[in-house]
Amino acid sequence: MARELRARGLRVSPSTVHLIWTRHGLAHGYQRLLRRRREAGTEKGLSPSQRSLLQRMRVSRRHGAAGLGRERLIIAAARVLGERGYEGASLSRIGAAAGILPGSLYHHFKSKEDLFINVHAEGFKQLNEAIDSALATAGKDPWSRLEAACAAHLTLLVGSPDVSLVSGTSLFHTAPPALQRRLNRDRDAYEARYAALIAALQLPPQVDAKLLRLNLLGALNWTRMWYRPGKRHPKALAQHLVQVILRQPLGRAIRAPSPNSV
Repeated sequence: MARELRARGLRVSPSTVHLIWTRHGLAHGYQRLLRRRREAGTEKGLSPSQRSLLQRMRVSRRHGAAGLGRERLIIAAARVLGERGYEGASLSRIGAAAGILPGSLYHHFKSKEDLFINVHAEGFKQLNEAIDSALATAGKDPWSRLEAACAAHLTLLVGSPDVSLVSGTSLFHTAPPALQRRLNRDRDAYEARYAALIAALQLPPQVDAKLLRLNLLGALNWTRMWYRPGKRHPKALAQHLVQVILRQPLGRAIRAPSPNSV
């Protein structure tokens, strides 16, 4: 506003403009948009961008510092992070996805890094809870338990909220080294669960259990790149991957006589 006034020959400083606005109850952009709306008699008197901004300001003011749930912000952030990765997900985009102003995010999170860590942690929390539930009814057969864990993972990854998707897509997006080290804590703890499930299998001696785990998790997370809803259920994909691709060939390798025994 000060620049506009100076362009018209009126030498007014930004602080003076703010003082005038304050005296007339117009210190904040929200108040100025409300005044413009009242003068126009309807929101149609505002431009589309002004109407969008006014709506977001109303949401931010209505929910305030504590009213807007963290869950809503985490879901919106997960959607943007899943699409654009850490570097491409700006706070303005996340705020727009949540329907609030970017500054309102700081009521809940200290920074974009803090928000990303919370989204990532929530994604792994959901995955761990899904696996806990699946293993509770999977029985004692180690291959069936591995299949149940894979089915739970795939079900969340391809058919549920964006939050779980971030845990899988974090493999395909890089983050700054210091942040990546913090993210790896969740990932390492999750991978340890698969290491334990694989350790319970009867595998041929030549099979490297670590490589099997890494290849298995890579196959699971890559599914989101080609999966199309409505064709095969995630549970069917898990059954084929574990029982057909892994168990049957490895079982034959165990039963086959060694060259020295022939």
